[in-house]
Amino acid sequence: MPLRHLESSRSLLKRLSVASLTAAAVALPAALPAQVIAGRVTDDRTMQPAIDYVVRLVQMSDTGLVALAETTTDPKGQFTVVAPSAGSYLLSFGRARPRVHRVPVEVAAGLTPTPQDFPLPIQRESDTRPYVDVDVDSAGLFPKGAVGPAFPREQRLAGARGSVFAMFVVDTTGRAEKNSVRLFAGTHADFVQSVEQWLAAGRFSVPHVGNVPVRRQVCLAVAFHVDADPREARPLAKPSVPPAGLANSSRALCSRAVEGAGMITVSAQR
Repeated sequence: MPLRHLESSRSLLKRLSVASLTAAAVALPAALPAQVIAGRVTDDRTMQPAIDYVVRLVQMSDTGLVALAETTTDPKGQFTVVAPSAGSYLLSFGRARPRVHRVPVEVAAGLTPTPQDFPLPIQRESDTRPYVDVDVDSAGLFPKGAVGPAFPREQRLAGARGSVFAMFVVDTTGRAEKNSVRLFAGTHADFVQSVEQWLAAGRFSVPHVGNVPVRRQVCLAVAFHVDADPREARPLAKPSVPPAGLANSSRALCSRAVEGAGMITVSAQR
């Protein structure tokens, strides 16, 4: 074969190969890169590194928290975990379950977050504080078939509406700890009494962190609602969290209750 013809054939093959690769690159969608989340865990009192602390990357789903990755901190308290894609996640910190601390993190597409410092209240033997909704593995409060408070007869006949807020601690057996119950912002004494009696006899879902049952601080917003005619049902206004008399953390907990699983509506007809 003449030399010039051979070179032309090679040149054609090269162009065809490049064209094929280009077409393949256009046809296949670009995968989102995995994102590395890096940080350092320290004791918020001593600022010393938290060594061998378990760090888990988790994400909230309809059924609870889903663990995506896990690692431990090094001798400097540092760690890295890999997020599968951009999105909203939680970092769960703890030397050993059940005491953990969860911090929300946002991962942007194509960007590696700047390493962060996480000063945390490192677990101590005296640390017996209950968890809250964002700490436990599931925000659900009630087991299947649970029944809510009774509607007071006199208020039902009067067509009254009202609400009560209840704060209490659910223990590791699913009971409300009696000495922890606090009822406030009640619009009528009958409604308050109904919620108080219900809490004394009620059972709640046992909160867990991992596979360990834990105590949980709960805020419930209970709204009592009467419809004189179900065909003309009036919209139910959500209770307002009291502007005073609550610590910031308690007010935040009750605000989340009104918008989520802590909102209970007791309906009745006259």
